[in-house]
Amino acid sequence: MAKTKVSNKPIMSPESERFMAFEGLLQWTQTVVLQCTRVSAARDRQMAALRSRDRVAGHLAILEFHSECHFFVIAAYKLFEYRDWVQSFGLCAAVDFSDISAFSAHIRDLRNMREHVIDYFKGKGNSMARWYFESPDNKADASSVFETMIGGRLDWVRFGAAAERLLPKLLAEPIPFPPR
Repeated sequence: MAKTKVSNKPIMSPESERFMAFEGLLQWTQTVVLQCTRVSAARDRQMAALRSRDRVAGHLAILEFHSECHFFVIAAYKLFEYRDWVQSFGLCAAVDFSDISAFSAHIRDLRNMREHVIDYFKGKGNSMARWYFESPDNKADASSVFETMIGGRLDWVRFGAAAERLLPKLLAEPIPFPPR
């Protein structure tokens, strides 16, 4: 099979790209808000199932909670990825992102570790020392949850609330529609 030549030509106009970046930021901000609710609901179902002592229901609820946490981390990472893309165009210059920026330190790292969890479990992950995270309040690994802290690093309740405060500010921004 012949190799196809890779082109560095953009797939859309700069105006369309600005629009896609802006819409993506809205999408991932909304997704963080929705996913926060899903994580909290999954945790509540997990606790109820564990209290019921139904082994199968408890096990399924644990698995659901872990999945929802993972999806939250992915959404959080995408929010930052799209924020950076939007800002590269000078869009949303008047929007204060500091509320969510306070969470940015560990999100990419946490997302990468959770995406490559099998490598870490096999002892082959990048930066194995960062798999464990210790703060004055807790010690956790990237696959665990302590209270509302995913991987000991990302508080889904606080970050979800920050995204919820950000969303109306983004929705108030002018939409950079591409020309027809």
